[in-house]
Amino acid sequence: MMTAKQWARVRYAGVHGLRRGAWYVVVAEGKAGMLVLSVSKRNVPVPRDQLDLAGEPPTHWSIVEWKASERGAQRASEAGIGPTYAVCPGCRARARIEPIDAVSMVCLECGEEFSVDWERRC
Repeated sequence: MMTAKQWARVRYAGVHGLRRGAWYVVVAEGKAGMLVLSVSKRNVPVPRDQLDLAGEPPTHWSIVEWKASERGAQRASEAGIGPTYAVCPGCRARARIEPIDAVSMVCLECGEEFSVDWERRC
C-alpha cells in the first residue's frame, strides 16, 4: 500500500501510450506489479519495471534519447526537436536541447527554468 506521494516516468515506449520523459503522479498500486498513473485526468496502469520513480516532484528536464531506427526518433524529428530532446518537468512540453550541453533551460510553453538531468536519461 502506498503512503507517500510518488511520481513516475516511463523508460520505454509501450502499449500504455505515454511519452517517455514526462513525469506523472502515481495514484495507486495495481495488481501484478502495476502502478496506476494520473494522466490528463485519467488513470493509466503501467508495469512498475518500466518506470523511474521519484519521491519528490520533478525539478529537472528529462533527457529522452531515441535510436535512429525507432519510431519515436522519426516522430521527434518530424516535430523538429530531433531524436534527443528534453521534457519539461513542469508542463511536460518537449523541447530541442540548445545548446546540446545545456545546464539549464527555460520552457517555451510554461516559461519556467529548470536544470537539465543529464545523469538519468530515458
